[in-house]
Amino acid sequence: MDLQTAKECARDVEAVLSSDSYPFFLDAMYGDMPNNWSPELRGLGRLRFITNAFTRMRFCFPNGQLDMYSKESPEEAPAPLKPWFAIPGPVAEEYSIAFGHWASLEGKGTPEGIYALDTGCCWGGSLTCLRWEDKQYFVQPSNRHKDLGEAAAS
Repeated sequence: MDLQTAKECARDVEAVLSSDSYPFFLDAMYGDMPNNWSPELRGLGRLRFITNAFTRMRFCFPNGQLDMYSKESPEEAPAPLKPWFAIPGPVAEEYSIAFGHWASLEGKGTPEGIYALDTGCCWGGSLTCLRWEDKQYFVQPSNRHKDLGEAAAS
């Protein structure tokens, strides 16, 4: 997928979330299929794939198909899965990318120009911010302690 297509897809999801029918979409958006992009995708399947690719994607098969089940670090992932940022594509070659929602990376292990911001704040890690102009990281320790149980930490 190229940047222009990605922008168009983002606008499609934005439009439905801004519409009166957003509750219907929210009820139907969670699901793991379809897991492969096609320009022929339509309706809720198309919107679900776009949402998954932009918010939940971690691993892909070598052909680009999404794996929506594995959440571990890349070193622990079963073969032949690869992190999405290890699959060659035109956007990552030309642009910098910041992303979150993958705490097991702990903000590490991405190629140059790709910035992992999820450092597990909700799990007792840190909140990480990136100043875009100079790519400077800022880290704030979480108020939640890793060694506390769920009830004690809230």
